[in-house]
Amino acid sequence: MSGSEIFEKAAAHRPEGATAGLLSPEALAKISKLDLLAHQVMDGYVQGLHRSQHLGFAVDFAQHRQYVPGDDIKRIDWRLYAKADRYYIKQYEVTTNLRAHIVLDCSASMRFAGRGDPLSKFRYAQFVAAALGYLILHQQDSVGLVTVDNQVRDFVPPRSTPSHLIHLVQTLEKTVCTRESALSGLLHNIAEELGHRGMVILISDLIEKTDDLIRALHHFRHRRHEVILLHVMAQDELTFPFRNWTLFKNLESERHRLRLDPALIRRQYLDALGTHLAAIRAAAGGMRISHVLLNTADPFDDALTLYLARRMQRRGL
Repeated sequence: MSGSEIFEKAAAHRPEGATAGLLSPEALAKISKLDLLAHQVMDGYVQGLHRSQHLGFAVDFAQHRQYVPGDDIKRIDWRLYAKADRYYIKQYEVTTNLRAHIVLDCSASMRFAGRGDPLSKFRYAQFVAAALGYLILHQQDSVGLVTVDNQVRDFVPPRSTPSHLIHLVQTLEKTVCTRESALSGLLHNIAEELGHRGMVILISDLIEKTDDLIRALHHFRHRRHEVILLHVMAQDELTFPFRNWTLFKNLESERHRLRLDPALIRRQYLDALGTHLAAIRAAAGGMRISHVLLNTADPFDDALTLYLARRMQRRGL
Protein backbone atom coordinates (compact mmCIF):
# COMPACT_ATOMS: atom_id res chain seq x y z
CA MET A 1 0.00 0.00 0.00
CA SER A 2 1.45 3.36 -1.01
CA GLY A 3 1.88 6.36 1.27
CA SER A 4 -0.98 8.20 -0.44
CA GLU A 5 -3.30 5.20 0.02
CA ILE A 6 -2.41 5.04 3.73
CA PHE A 7 -3.22 8.75 4.07
CA GLU A 8 -6.52 8.43 2.22
CA LYS A 9 -7.65 5.54 4.41
CA ALA A 10 -6.67 7.37 7.61
CA ALA A 11 -8.43 10.56 6.47
CA ALA A 12 -11.57 8.60 5.59
CA HIS A 13 -11.72 7.22 9.14
CA ARG A 14 -11.21 10.58 10.85
CA PRO A 15 -13.55 10.90 13.83
CA GLU A 16 -16.48 13.29 13.41
CA GLY A 17 -15.83 16.70 14.90
CA ALA A 18 -12.07 16.61 14.31
CA THR A 19 -11.09 20.14 13.39
CA ALA A 20 -7.97 19.49 11.32
CA GLY A 21 -6.63 16.16 10.17
CA LEU A 22 -3.45 14.97 11.83
CA LEU A 23 -1.98 13.85 8.52
CA SER A 24 -1.74 16.57 5.90
CA PRO A 25 -0.42 15.68 2.44
CA GLU A 26 2.07 18.56 2.64
CA ALA A 27 3.63 17.30 5.87
CA LEU A 28 3.73 13.70 4.67
CA ALA A 29 5.42 14.75 1.45
CA LYS A 30 8.29 16.13 3.54
CA ILE A 31 8.75 13.42 6.13
CA SER A 32 8.19 10.42 3.86
CA LYS A 33 11.52 11.20 2.17
CA LEU A 34 13.40 10.50 5.35
CA ASP A 35 14.17 7.30 7.18
CA LEU A 36 13.99 6.91 10.93
CA LEU A 37 16.98 4.68 11.67
CA ALA A 38 17.69 3.05 14.99
CA HIS A 39 21.20 3.44 16.40
CA GLN A 40 21.12 0.08 18.10
CA VAL A 41 20.96 -3.42 16.67
CA MET A 42 17.41 -4.65 17.08
CA ASP A 43 16.39 -8.19 17.95
CA GLY A 44 15.25 -10.45 15.16
CA TYR A 45 15.69 -11.12 11.48
CA VAL A 46 14.50 -8.17 9.44
CA GLN A 47 13.54 -7.55 5.84
CA GLY A 48 13.29 -3.76 5.99
CA LEU A 49 15.76 -0.96 6.58
CA HIS A 50 17.34 -2.17 9.84
CA ARG A 51 18.85 -5.57 9.02
CA SER A 52 19.72 -7.31 12.27
CA GLN A 53 22.79 -9.39 13.03
CA HIS A 54 20.60 -11.95 14.82
CA LEU A 55 19.29 -14.41 12.22
CA GLY A 56 16.43 -16.77 12.95
CA PHE A 57 12.69 -17.11 13.05
CA ALA A 58 10.26 -17.16 15.94
CA VAL A 59 7.65 -19.91 16.19
CA ASP A 60 4.76 -17.49 16.86
CA PHE A 61 3.09 -16.11 13.75
CA ALA A 62 2.35 -12.37 14.00
CA GLN A 63 0.85 -11.17 10.71
CA HIS A 64 1.13 -11.11 6.93
CA ARG A 65 3.00 -8.46 4.97
CA GLN A 66 2.78 -7.86 1.23
CA TYR A 67 5.77 -9.23 -0.66
CA VAL A 68 8.35 -6.73 -1.87
CA PRO A 69 11.33 -7.44 -4.14
CA GLY A 70 14.19 -8.79 -2.09
CA ASP A 71 12.05 -10.79 0.33
CA ASP A 72 12.85 -14.48 0.70
CA ILE A 73 10.41 -16.32 -1.58
CA LYS A 74 10.51 -19.28 0.82
CA ARG A 75 8.41 -17.20 3.21
CA ILE A 76 5.56 -16.56 0.72
CA ASP A 77 2.23 -17.87 1.96
CA TRP A 78 1.09 -19.83 -1.10
CA ARG A 79 -2.30 -20.65 0.41
CA LEU A 80 -3.05 -16.95 0.82
CA TYR A 81 -1.80 -16.36 -2.73
CA ALA A 82 -4.34 -18.90 -4.00
CA LYS A 83 -7.13 -16.93 -2.32
CA ALA A 84 -5.98 -13.34 -2.87
CA ASP A 85 -3.93 -13.70 -6.08
CA ARG A 86 -1.27 -11.55 -4.42
CA TYR A 87 2.01 -12.43 -2.81
CA TYR A 88 2.22 -12.13 0.98
CA ILE A 89 4.94 -13.31 3.32
CA LYS A 90 4.48 -14.64 6.81
CA GLN A 91 5.89 -12.29 9.42
CA TYR A 92 6.75 -13.58 12.84
CA GLU A 93 7.17 -11.68 16.10
CA VAL A 94 10.96 -11.62 15.79
CA THR A 95 10.96 -10.65 12.11
CA THR A 96 9.80 -7.12 12.79
CA ASN A 97 12.90 -5.01 12.34
CA LEU A 98 12.21 -1.88 14.36
CA ARG A 99 9.68 -1.96 17.19
CA ALA A 100 8.84 1.60 18.23
CA HIS A 101 6.56 2.81 21.01
CA ILE A 102 5.38 6.43 20.95
CA VAL A 103 4.69 7.56 24.52
CA LEU A 104 2.51 10.67 24.47
CA ASP A 105 2.03 12.90 27.52
CA CYS A 106 -1.65 13.91 27.69
CA SER A 107 -1.57 15.61 31.09
CA ALA A 108 -3.41 18.91 31.49
CA SER A 109 -0.28 21.08 31.22
CA MET A 110 -0.06 20.04 27.57
CA ARG A 111 -3.19 22.10 26.86
CA PHE A 112 -1.17 25.31 27.10
CA ALA A 113 -0.87 27.43 23.97
CA GLY A 114 1.34 30.49 23.76
CA ARG A 115 -0.03 33.80 22.60
CA GLY A 116 -0.03 33.75 18.83
CA ASP A 117 0.85 30.05 18.61
CA PRO A 118 -1.39 28.25 16.11
CA LEU A 119 -1.43 25.03 18.16
CA SER A 120 -1.43 24.03 21.80
CA LYS A 121 1.44 21.87 22.99
CA PHE A 122 -0.80 18.82 22.87
CA ARG A 123 -2.16 19.43 19.39
CA TYR A 124 1.39 19.99 18.22
CA ALA A 125 2.42 16.71 19.89
CA GLN A 126 -0.50 14.91 18.23
CA PHE A 127 0.70 16.06 14.82
CA VAL A 128 4.25 14.93 15.59
CA ALA A 129 3.05 11.53 16.83
CA ALA A 130 0.88 10.97 13.75
CA ALA A 131 3.70 11.97 11.42
CA LEU A 132 6.17 9.62 13.10
CA GLY A 133 3.61 6.81 13.07
CA TYR A 134 3.15 7.29 9.35
CA LEU A 135 6.89 7.38 8.72
CA ILE A 136 7.66 4.24 10.73
CA LEU A 137 4.87 2.28 9.05
CA HIS A 138 5.98 3.60 5.66
CA GLN A 139 9.32 1.86 6.36
CA GLN A 140 7.46 -1.40 7.07
CA ASP A 141 8.49 -1.18 10.72
CA SER A 142 6.12 -1.58 13.67
CA VAL A 143 4.87 1.21 15.90
CA GLY A 144 2.61 1.38 18.94
CA LEU A 145 1.18 4.20 21.05
CA VAL A 146 0.93 4.77 24.81
CA THR A 147 -0.95 7.82 26.16
CA VAL A 148 -0.35 8.81 29.78
CA ASP A 149 -1.36 11.43 32.34
CA ASN A 150 -1.66 10.19 35.93
CA GLN A 151 -2.13 6.68 34.55
CA VAL A 152 -1.84 4.87 31.24
CA ARG A 153 -4.93 5.88 29.25
CA ASP A 154 -4.44 3.98 26.01
CA PHE A 155 -2.07 1.28 24.89
CA VAL A 156 -1.98 0.42 21.19
CA PRO A 157 0.36 -2.55 20.61
CA PRO A 158 2.96 -2.18 17.84
CA ARG A 159 1.95 -3.37 14.39
CA SER A 160 3.55 -2.91 10.98
CA THR A 161 0.53 -3.18 8.67
CA PRO A 162 -0.29 0.03 6.76
CA SER A 163 -3.89 -0.02 8.03
CA HIS A 164 -2.55 0.25 11.60
CA LEU A 165 -2.17 3.99 11.02
CA ILE A 166 -5.95 4.32 11.12
CA HIS A 167 -6.03 2.93 14.66
CA LEU A 168 -3.19 5.21 15.77
CA VAL A 169 -4.85 8.34 14.36
CA GLN A 170 -8.22 7.48 15.86
CA THR A 171 -6.63 6.97 19.28
CA LEU A 172 -4.75 10.27 19.01
CA GLU A 173 -7.86 12.18 17.96
CA LYS A 174 -9.98 10.95 20.88
CA THR A 175 -7.34 11.67 23.52
CA VAL A 176 -8.00 14.67 25.81
CA CYS A 177 -5.89 16.51 28.38
CA THR A 178 -7.76 16.96 31.65
CA ARG A 179 -5.75 15.31 34.43
CA GLU A 180 -2.59 15.96 36.38
CA SER A 181 0.70 14.33 35.48
CA ALA A 182 2.49 11.37 37.05
CA LEU A 183 4.90 10.93 34.17
CA SER A 184 8.08 9.66 35.83
CA GLY A 185 6.42 6.89 37.80
CA LEU A 186 4.49 5.73 34.73
CA LEU A 187 7.66 5.69 32.62
CA HIS A 188 9.18 3.21 35.08
CA ASN A 189 6.10 1.01 34.69
CA ILE A 190 6.20 1.25 30.91
CA ALA A 191 9.91 0.38 30.85
CA GLU A 192 9.14 -2.80 32.77
CA GLU A 193 6.19 -3.76 30.57
CA LEU A 194 7.82 -3.35 27.16
CA GLY A 195 9.17 -6.60 25.79
CA HIS A 196 11.94 -6.78 23.19
CA ARG A 197 14.36 -3.91 23.16
CA GLY A 198 13.38 -1.31 20.61
CA MET A 199 12.78 2.40 20.29
CA VAL A 200 10.85 4.58 22.73
CA ILE A 201 9.78 8.03 21.49
CA LEU A 202 8.63 10.20 24.40
CA ILE A 203 6.67 13.34 23.44
CA SER A 204 6.09 15.61 26.44
CA ASP A 205 6.58 19.08 27.88
CA LEU A 206 8.63 17.39 30.64
CA ILE A 207 7.06 19.47 33.39
CA GLU A 208 8.34 17.05 35.97
CA LYS A 209 10.91 16.93 38.75
CA THR A 210 14.20 16.76 36.89
CA ASP A 211 15.82 14.02 38.97
CA ASP A 212 12.72 11.81 38.81
CA LEU A 213 12.56 12.20 35.05
CA ILE A 214 16.24 11.36 34.59
CA ARG A 215 15.90 8.21 36.70
CA ALA A 216 12.98 7.10 34.53
CA LEU A 217 15.01 7.64 31.37
CA HIS A 218 17.82 5.59 32.90
CA HIS A 219 15.31 2.76 33.31
CA PHE A 220 14.65 2.65 29.56
CA ARG A 221 18.36 2.61 28.80
CA HIS A 222 18.91 -0.10 31.39
CA ARG A 223 16.34 -2.15 29.46
CA ARG A 224 18.44 -1.45 26.34
CA HIS A 225 15.84 0.65 24.53
CA GLU A 226 16.88 3.48 22.26
CA VAL A 227 15.17 6.66 23.43
CA ILE A 228 14.17 9.78 21.52
CA LEU A 229 13.01 12.63 23.73
CA LEU A 230 10.82 15.15 21.90
CA HIS A 231 10.48 18.04 24.32
CA VAL A 232 7.50 20.21 23.33
CA MET A 233 7.31 23.76 24.72
CA ALA A 234 5.50 26.95 23.78
CA GLN A 235 7.38 30.09 22.83
CA ASP A 236 5.91 31.93 25.83
CA GLU A 237 7.26 29.24 28.17
CA LEU A 238 10.73 29.60 26.68
CA THR A 239 10.91 33.40 26.68
CA PHE A 240 8.44 34.50 29.40
CA PRO A 241 7.41 37.65 27.48
CA PHE A 242 4.77 38.84 29.96
CA ARG A 243 4.97 42.49 30.98
CA ASN A 244 1.85 43.46 32.91
CA TRP A 245 0.36 41.92 36.03
CA THR A 246 -0.82 38.49 34.95
CA LEU A 247 -2.98 35.73 36.41
CA PHE A 248 -1.04 32.46 36.15
CA LYS A 249 -3.10 29.27 36.34
CA ASN A 250 -1.92 25.76 37.07
CA LEU A 251 -3.67 23.74 34.35
CA GLU A 252 -3.36 20.59 36.45
CA SER A 253 -4.92 22.17 39.53
CA GLU A 254 -7.74 24.68 39.01
CA ARG A 255 -7.44 25.95 42.58
CA HIS A 256 -3.81 26.94 42.12
CA ARG A 257 -3.78 30.49 40.71
CA LEU A 258 -1.46 33.40 41.32
CA ARG A 259 -1.62 37.02 40.14
CA LEU A 260 1.95 38.22 39.82
CA ASP A 261 4.09 41.00 38.43
CA PRO A 262 6.18 39.23 35.73
CA ALA A 263 9.04 41.67 36.20
CA LEU A 264 9.61 40.32 39.72
CA ILE A 265 9.83 36.66 38.73
CA ARG A 266 11.14 36.70 35.14
CA ARG A 267 14.80 36.14 36.03
CA GLN A 268 13.98 33.49 38.62
CA TYR A 269 11.73 31.64 36.16
CA LEU A 270 14.20 31.75 33.26
CA ASP A 271 17.08 30.63 35.52
CA ALA A 272 15.03 27.68 36.80
CA LEU A 273 14.02 26.75 33.25
CA GLY A 274 17.62 26.99 32.06
CA THR A 275 18.79 24.74 34.88
CA HIS A 276 16.06 22.20 34.07
CA LEU A 277 16.86 22.16 30.34
CA ALA A 278 20.61 21.95 30.93
CA ALA A 279 20.21 19.00 33.30
CA ILE A 280 18.00 17.12 30.83
CA ARG A 281 20.40 17.79 27.95
CA ALA A 282 23.40 16.66 29.99
CA ALA A 283 21.68 13.51 31.23
CA ALA A 284 20.39 12.68 27.75
CA GLY A 285 23.86 13.13 26.29
CA GLY A 286 25.37 10.88 28.92
CA MET A 287 22.81 8.17 28.17
CA ARG A 288 23.04 8.58 24.38
CA ILE A 289 19.45 9.74 24.22
CA SER A 290 18.37 12.12 21.46
CA HIS A 291 16.88 15.22 23.09
CA VAL A 292 15.05 17.57 20.73
CA LEU A 293 13.43 20.81 21.90
CA LEU A 294 10.36 21.53 19.77
CA ASN A 295 8.92 25.06 19.88
CA THR A 296 5.21 25.19 19.06
CA ALA A 297 5.80 28.52 17.30
CA ASP A 298 7.65 26.56 14.58
CA PRO A 299 5.76 24.44 12.03
CA PHE A 300 5.87 20.89 13.32
CA ASP A 301 6.70 19.39 9.93
CA ASP A 302 9.67 21.71 9.43
CA ALA A 303 11.02 20.98 12.92
CA LEU A 304 10.59 17.24 12.50
CA THR A 305 12.11 17.21 9.02
CA LEU A 306 15.15 19.15 10.28
CA TYR A 307 15.68 16.72 13.17
CA LEU A 308 15.35 13.62 10.99
CA ALA A 309 17.68 15.07 8.36
CA ARG A 310 20.34 15.76 11.01
CA ARG A 311 19.81 12.26 12.40
CA MET A 312 20.48 10.76 8.98
CA GLN A 313 23.58 12.91 8.54
CA ARG A 314 24.97 11.67 11.86
CA ARG A 315 24.46 8.15 10.55
CA GLY A 316 26.49 9.05 7.48
CA LEU A 317 23.65 8.29 5.08
